[in-house]
Amino acid sequence: MTLIKTSVCTRFFVPAFLSLFSLTINAYAAEVPAGTKLAKKQIFNVGIGAEAPTLDPQKGQDNVSARIGYDLYEGLATENEKGDIVPGIASKWDISKDGLTYTFYIRPNAKFSDGSPITAEDAVFSIRRLVDPKLASPYAELISMVKNAESIASGKAKPEELGVKAIDPNTVQITLTKSTPYFLKLVAFANLAIVKKANVEKFGEQFTQPGNLVSSGAYKLKYWKIGDKVTTERNPNYWNNSKTVIDTVNYFPISDVNTELQMFQTGQLDFTYDIPSDKFQDLKKTLGKQLFAKPYLSMYFIDFNNNIAPFKNNPKLRQALSMAIDRKVIAEKVTGRGEIPSYDIVPFGTSSYKQQNYSWEKLTPEQRIAEAQKLYKEAGYSKEKPLTISYSYNTNALHKKVAIALSSMWEQNLGVKVSLTNQEWKVFLTERMEGRYVTARDGWIADYNDPSSFLDLFQSKYPQNNSKYKNPKYDELITKASLEQNLEKRSKILEQASLVMMNDYPAIPLYTYVTTHLVKSHLGGHSGNNPLDHQYTRNFYIIDNLTSASR
Repeated sequence: MTLIKTSVCTRFFVPAFLSLFSLTINAYAAEVPAGTKLAKKQIFNVGIGAEAPTLDPQKGQDNVSARIGYDLYEGLATENEKGDIVPGIASKWDISKDGLTYTFYIRPNAKFSDGSPITAEDAVFSIRRLVDPKLASPYAELISMVKNAESIASGKAKPEELGVKAIDPNTVQITLTKSTPYFLKLVAFANLAIVKKANVEKFGEQFTQPGNLVSSGAYKLKYWKIGDKVTTERNPNYWNNSKTVIDTVNYFPISDVNTELQMFQTGQLDFTYDIPSDKFQDLKKTLGKQLFAKPYLSMYFIDFNNNIAPFKNNPKLRQALSMAIDRKVIAEKVTGRGEIPSYDIVPFGTSSYKQQNYSWEKLTPEQRIAEAQKLYKEAGYSKEKPLTISYSYNTNALHKKVAIALSSMWEQNLGVKVSLTNQEWKVFLTERMEGRYVTARDGWIADYNDPSSFLDLFQSKYPQNNSKYKNPKYDELITKASLEQNLEKRSKILEQASLVMMNDYPAIPLYTYVTTHLVKSHLGGHSGNNPLDHQYTRNFYIIDNLTSASR
């Protein structure tokens, strides 16, 4: 999922033969320790870093939309606070022995926020929406393993032909074309959340507006105004509402981390989206446990536009620019919060994957730069005939610092002239996705703990292939891996594919993100143990604290 900013752990594969039945609901709801005194006002104020481009779960492609979406909606499956897959709208499911058929059983007490029952037909409708070409979801590829999904997305089949059907009002059956060990992780993902069919059909694109939106999650939409905030309130019809504690959530789209810090310090925020990187060490000393920092499954990288000059058909130039960057300096001096320098697009800690390396990683800085200069010259450039490029990034203090560092390294080591362009988040997303850039900042958080969540980004026809990279050999290996049932063999194929892509240099991995938040001590229920940094307000509660600012 696309990141606007700047958790490493291994999650499990679910064996294809497994049948998973009802689990204890306390595992994914607010668990208030005995003796804890709760605040009278359960109001949670959270920074989300930017305006949410959409509140339509099937259209979302970024972690801002998903953050609000995880509160408003729920899928057949969901996550507990550790990121493990647990029942959601469905109380249980069965998986056939061949791993191709999943049968979900919707809870009898599952209701939308308007009190109407959540039915199998609503679930089928929601899943079909994701691949319907009329919606043009950037995440249609997410369920390509579902029968007929690819044909529908390309317009060759009708949405009604998707391998998902309602067996009865409370039973949904999904048929895959290939066994997919991580499929349940996809079912729990934000884009497969359930929307109310009748409501979407009634309001069309306006169904996400206050007064129109009917939610399936723990919260319902109360207010949404661009430039102000989004407000949700507790959904009394949510199936697990008795375990929800916080009544109101205010999501503030603050892109300036210093403003966000001030709001935290004055009691206006309980939870920040990020923190100023230049204040990290000081805040660590002064705020102690209120500062949360942890690596997670994500990658900060740079896209080359491989469709246009000067990068099209010029791998030497792309390699030269990659080698001219000192990733260690960026991670330690520019960001300085524990980020892990990376050369492989797949981050350290990803399940069933061994990170790949370049031979030149072991060179001294002087040797590396000398080799970069040689490649730069062979690509047709020199300090006398410099490369002139633009670098785009979304408005954010840290992204600006990284951009300045990159341009400085490229100019100092190679003589490249770089113009920096910052854009508002929604505009930046569109411009990058449509290829209206030369080089651009990119970031990705795993949709699920598997190398394919990162490697799929570079398939030639993948919607989020922002670099516009195309290599038939790479596509062939990714397809081969998707069909391989032996997990060890599959891992080897994916590692081979990664090397093919790395040697083409379509993008420059820089570092694995560290998720950084400031969290008020009166906020209970936040463990930070979700390796994807997914946050669900249903797990939180406000502790009575006489020193807390007025809520």
